[in-house]
Amino acid sequence: MIRKTLLFLLLALVVVTVMDLWRGKDLPKGALPDTRWVTLDAQHIDLVEQSYGEPVIVYFWGSWCPVCHVLTPSVDWVDNYLPVVSVAMSSGSAHQVQNYLQSNDYQLAVVNDPDAAISGQWGVPVTPAFAIVRNGEIHSFTAGVTTPLGLYARWLWAYAAG
Repeated sequence: MIRKTLLFLLLALVVVTVMDLWRGKDLPKGALPDTRWVTLDAQHIDLVEQSYGEPVIVYFWGSWCPVCHVLTPSVDWVDNYLPVVSVAMSSGSAHQVQNYLQSNDYQLAVVNDPDAAISGQWGVPVTPAFAIVRNGEIHSFTAGVTTPLGLYARWLWAYAAG
């Protein structure tokens, strides 16, 4: 029974890794696209500059995304402990996104991407998606369901590599 469980976990890890590599194939290589953004609350963020201090989690999500509805509360919680910048893809006007955040009591720093221009520059194929940026480069990328522990492990891996 233990052997089957270990084999299943190994197979799952291989499948997830291959999927992440495939989903990340269109991500920018080397220098990132413009990463000087302004959040909905007028906070100026320079993601590249910030990533030299410590890794930054970039969370691409949409208010229309059912999986994001489940994950965003966890990401909002992680934001209390690790640097997170979120990008609201195709989720409407700044006012609509702000209303969505307020109605769900989210405290995340949110950059509105109403036409998915930022997401397109980054080559983000699906939501939810997570990029860990360290020293001005994408250190890792994953899409789909992840846990706070999974985010922390990716962040820690980038931190240790920096």
